Amino acid sequence: MPFTINEESLLIKGRKGDTASFTFNFNQDISAYTINFYVKKNINATETVIEKTYPNPTSNAITVHLTTEDTEKLTAQANSYSTYYWGLKINNGNEFAQTIIPVEFKTPPMMYIYPEIGGI
Repeated sequence: MPFTINEESLLIKGRKGDTASFTFNFNQDISAYTINFYVKKNINATETVIEKTYPNPTSNAITVHLTTEDTEKLTAQANSYSTYYWGLKINNGNEFAQTIIPVEFKTPPMMYIYPEIGGI
């Protein structure tokens, strides 16, 4: 089961230990900004389980790459899945910061992590 993202609900599904890549396109120049992708175990957590930082992108898109080491940090219940929440934030230091996903104070999109199959 490769990682997938539902374009409408933004639900991400994948297996612990697998790699993933997601591309986010912006309709403006983002080269002066830093983009942060983050995953949290629960909505109100202050700490992140995974955080990826992309300073000064050279195009109007960023591709978030999750490594095996990243997804190994996620837990998964046997015969089920664990739920996480993720988001995207853009900032230019101390002058401007905005959460892009989720928008309009909606609940952050979820990430379902399923158990690994086998092991190496």
